[in-house]
Amino acid sequence: MPSTGISLNLEAAGANPEYDASAKKLLSFKSVIAWILKLNTSEFRDYDVEYIANHCISGVSISEKAVHQDEPDRTLSGDERVTLMNSESTSSSDGTVYYDLRLMAKVPGEEGEVCVFINIEIQNESGQKYSLVTRGLYYCARMITEQHGTVFTNMDYQKIRKVYSIWISPNPGGKRKRSTITRYSMAKDNVLGKSFIKKRNYDKMEVVVIKIGKDCEYNTTSITGMLDALLSSDMPLEKRKDILSGVYGIPMTRKIKREVKKVCNLSSGVMEAGRKAERKAGLKEGRKELLILRSPKK
Repeated sequence: MPSTGISLNLEAAGANPEYDASAKKLLSFKSVIAWILKLNTSEFRDYDVEYIANHCISGVSISEKAVHQDEPDRTLSGDERVTLMNSESTSSSDGTVYYDLRLMAKVPGEEGEVCVFINIEIQNESGQKYSLVTRGLYYCARMITEQHGTVFTNMDYQKIRKVYSIWISPNPGGKRKRSTITRYSMAKDNVLGKSFIKKRNYDKMEVVVIKIGKDCEYNTTSITGMLDALLSSDMPLEKRKDILSGVYGIPMTRKIKREVKKVCNLSSGVMEAGRKAERKAGLKEGRKELLILRSPKK
């Protein structure tokens, strides 16, 4: 069956769209984004999260920026406290997928307005036909081509800004394995002779895949610990708030508390639904075995 706009968006929303929406809201707070940038990007790793949050993050958009160019971008409604990015886009694709979270961040220490574009996605890998890194590379390619006409014009390719696509896989309610963080980037390989092309000329895209397991450590060097406390499906609410505020210094404002509680309740519902499905499947299998045992032998 060919993919339609509806089917693509259902796939992006996942089995629990309410959980998905609340998780995106949590990831959109600057205090959370600052930790993600510090612990996952080379441009921000040497700066503290307070500086990144207050001086580097200039524009954030949630789920209204289309990846495919042929569809109009959705308008953002509600009190998200975000600044929308450029939404112009033209091409001839069918079907639409939206970025979960997209922002522009100013690179510290660079002269002028040198920025990188960051895309953050929350997605479970299980049940997908593709690897998350493959989809991430497509998103990176789209963010680069979108810069034509806005960041650079004609053949001024030297002005292309670096893009990141960061994929977070919390697997709520599922069997979680060990945590992993994997980076995929472009590298130079001198096959013959030595090239003196500087890294900044080809270091233009990077995909980061973060899988949150049960072995998380909760300290200021662990992004999986912060994300687990933020998105956990089985951690008590008060413990989550203590870790986020006490370890990572994320202020527990009313809005953050509300979304953390909502994610906690929704993920608990996912787990309970999974347990009910397992019990139902077990009862069905038990009835089959009983029928087999009662069947007369020939």
